Amino acid sequence: MSKVFEPTWGNPSLRSIIEPELPEPISYLPATPGWWILLIVLLGLILRALWRRRQRYLADQYRREALLELSSIKNRLDAGALEAVRDIAPLLRATAIAVLGREQISGLQGEGYAAALAELTPDQHRLSVADIDFLAYAPLADIDSINLEALIASVEHWIEHHRRRDA
Repeated sequence: MSKVFEPTWGNPSLRSIIEPELPEPISYLPATPGWWILLIVLLGLILRALWRRRQRYLADQYRREALLELSSIKNRLDAGALEAVRDIAPLLRATAIAVLGREQISGLQGEGYAAALAELTPDQHRLSVADIDFLAYAPLADIDSINLEALIASVEHWIEHHRRRDA
């Protein structure tokens, strides 16, 4: 062995120091029942919020499908298929039925139908139901009199922003 590390090597006052023992680690688990109750309540609130978010997501499935169908109609119109305008009125009616129910929507026409749609989006201008009905039944040669882009944009806005009566 080397003479450098003999028992007499180094500072003699440091040899008598005894290292203190480290305390036990602090537990992160709550020590009182009140913290457990608070933890359970918080978990319950988080689960409730997640459940409500899921329910809202499922309830808005019709809205996502309607927007997807409207996008398909726009793509067909961009491709030059003018007969796609015939699908706007049924799409709007199907979306309104999903919101209000068949009993309330199926018998409405004209101004009553427009009023029912406007009631669900008070911040939006009324949809031109007359123009939408015109597109559904008029000859394709006559649809130039209607601004399709503005009409489709207003239908899209209605689908995105309408509110259910119960919500």
